[in-house]
Amino acid sequence: MISKLDLERAWSNTRPFVRNTPFTFSEYLSERWECEVFLKHEQKQGIGAFKIRGASNFLAHLSSKERERGLVTHSSGNHAQAVAFMARLSGIKAHIVMPKNSNSKKIENANKWGANIYLCEPSFEARLAMANELQAETGAFMIPPFDHEWIIEGQATVAMEMIRDQRLDYIIAPLGGGGLLSGSAFASKYFSPSTKVIGAEPELAKDGYDGFIKGVRVDTYVPNTVADGLRTLVGEIPFEIIKHEVSDIWLASESRIIPWMYKIWEEEKTIIEPSCAVPFAAIDANRDHINGKRIGIIITGGNVDLSGLPPYSTEGL
Repeated sequence: MISKLDLERAWSNTRPFVRNTPFTFSEYLSERWECEVFLKHEQKQGIGAFKIRGASNFLAHLSSKERERGLVTHSSGNHAQAVAFMARLSGIKAHIVMPKNSNSKKIENANKWGANIYLCEPSFEARLAMANELQAETGAFMIPPFDHEWIIEGQATVAMEMIRDQRLDYIIAPLGGGGLLSGSAFASKYFSPSTKVIGAEPELAKDGYDGFIKGVRVDTYVPNTVADGLRTLVGEIPFEIIKHEVSDIWLASESRIIPWMYKIWEEEKTIIEPSCAVPFAAIDANRDHINGKRIGIIITGGNVDLSGLPPYSTEGL
């Protein structure tokens, strides 16, 4: 069990490395959904995504001797950048496994911070197998992307900042591996119990939704969504938290993800990744639940490959 004290320690651990990102009111979304909508801009972090929070909290728990071994991880993108960045700050080696179909900008950024990048087949099993091999070869310390209490505690600091800034009826976050969503649930549990936490997941990567409905984690699903940051299964530890602490999971139609990405670019003058558009598509399909409420949406990152954008469309919105 992650305690209130664990979250307070994570808050202190992450302060030297994270920005208290803007939490802004959206006139467009508030009018569209007839409620009050606030956007948490985690794309404003130094690495362009919220993942720096979990990575910095994890490293804070390692001894100097453990850090000297270096770090190894696997990631589709933003966690890779976070680990590479923290390794560079710490003056240690980072070995990072990334799927071949990862966003090229995220690979470039992880490389920029000096990490050794290893490309693998685009499956979670391939990622984990190669990372385990590298750990055995190098002796480096494994820092998982989401399936660890220290990662979850660090990600919880996003919602902690939101709760400090505004009274909220709902916090809505995208669901991939589950570190952010489970952390948000604990932040609400300890610091704002009246705030409901909702996960948003693509229809073509809905292992979290299926497991939530059944009460049993799904471990055989093959995600096939345009939301590259969510092409992973919910972790074992996050799932157990989500199952008990999250109020609901809403699905986003695959055909609405890219249109919502461009709509947010246009209306909010904010560059977001396809994964960040998933909450907007999911909320729009469930707008009756939020009428008259105050909601906070976490924008998780803005690392977009502008050279490989999908065709422009806001059709149907």
